[in-house]
Amino acid sequence: MSAIILILVLVVLLVVGVPIAFSIGLLAIAGLTMAGITNPAIAAQRMFSGMNGYALLALPLFILAGNILVAGGVIQRLIEFADVVVGRIRGGLAHVNVLSNLMMAGVSGSATADTAALGAVMIPTMKARGYTVEFASALTISGAIMAPILPPSLIMVIYAIPTKLSIGAMFFAGIVPAIMIAVLLMVYVGFACRNHPVLADQPFGPAVLFKATLKALPVLAAPLLIVGGVRGGLFTATEAAAVLCGYALVLCLIAYRSVGPRKLAEVFRESALTSATIMVIVATSNLFAWYLAMENVPNAARDLFQSLTDNPYLFLLIVNIFLLVVGAFVDTVPAILIFVPILQPTAVQFGIDPIHFAIIVIVNLMIGLNTPPVGTNLFVISSISGKSMGQISRALLPFYAVKIVALFIITYVPAISLWLPRMAGLHN
Repeated sequence: MSAIILILVLVVLLVVGVPIAFSIGLLAIAGLTMAGITNPAIAAQRMFSGMNGYALLALPLFILAGNILVAGGVIQRLIEFADVVVGRIRGGLAHVNVLSNLMMAGVSGSATADTAALGAVMIPTMKARGYTVEFASALTISGAIMAPILPPSLIMVIYAIPTKLSIGAMFFAGIVPAIMIAVLLMVYVGFACRNHPVLADQPFGPAVLFKATLKALPVLAAPLLIVGGVRGGLFTATEAAAVLCGYALVLCLIAYRSVGPRKLAEVFRESALTSATIMVIVATSNLFAWYLAMENVPNAARDLFQSLTDNPYLFLLIVNIFLLVVGAFVDTVPAILIFVPILQPTAVQFGIDPIHFAIIVIVNLMIGLNTPPVGTNLFVISSISGKSMGQISRALLPFYAVKIVALFIITYVPAISLWLPRMAGLHN
């Protein structure tokens, strides 16, 4: 009972804006104290063990690689390529937004980073071509949820901490769902922009397409380098992060010459701060998860779900509703580190594949990033667009419907997530 009370207190603290790491750490120590464990060395050891994992090496490296590529101006190259490919059709710039988000997802691995980077470019451009700022904002953050689903994904690296799942298998499992979300968004865009004027004088031809492809190809090769290297056994997913860092440095420092020493120093500083922030959350979350395990909360959760239903489909429906609510109030990283150790063993008991369940959880929490009152992406896009969260949320309503349809398909058609990792030999 004390563990349940602490979880509820934690959610309240996160909602009112208490820093995540402090909230989790203080409540973990409070729980251990109530359990009679007062030796601070034990807490320190558990926190350190949470950060002392080989897979976690990928986290700062993927963050650094994504920041280098964004600072190197790859966004404009991707947008120009997408504009040449789909810019001439009706609602073309909206389709460009989705396609750019999909391509950026294979570079940054962070939904918030994609929202900030693409929003700053796409919203003014779409406004100039007759789209409303609200529509452009809603479309941008809806497309940005693909970033943690498509490799390289920072969230998948974090998900592997409590679950010990293969990062490579999760990377491959996210590819088809991310593409499906992009297709569904483009289907809706085609309907919503059916009366939007066509930009008739948009230049097009083999020469234009070749030039745009040539400019974007080195950037597009980045995710292919990761996927191909992991599939071919050249390196692990963790080593892939180091390879991507080296590739990003060569690309932006030597090939494009778009990042100088001063900007590179700023990129390293920003990446170090982001990595340190996440690692502190990882440390305190590991301590809290250890306390929950001591209190037998995972087994209690399993018994609770099994008392409600013995049907795995109904279990998944309950989990989806729960995670959609959690995602609206709790940020993605603490949500994964707190709730996944409770939910994942229960899902396995229901016969649900753990890799499939991982994708379900991540998609749920990505939808939460766009959901008020605490949706991080809403705050970011609101500051960029100058529109209130309420205005953007109203424009988001049809996009929510699209994402819920995608979530339903991903949840109840496991092959969408599992086909590719099985084909690649990364999952049974």
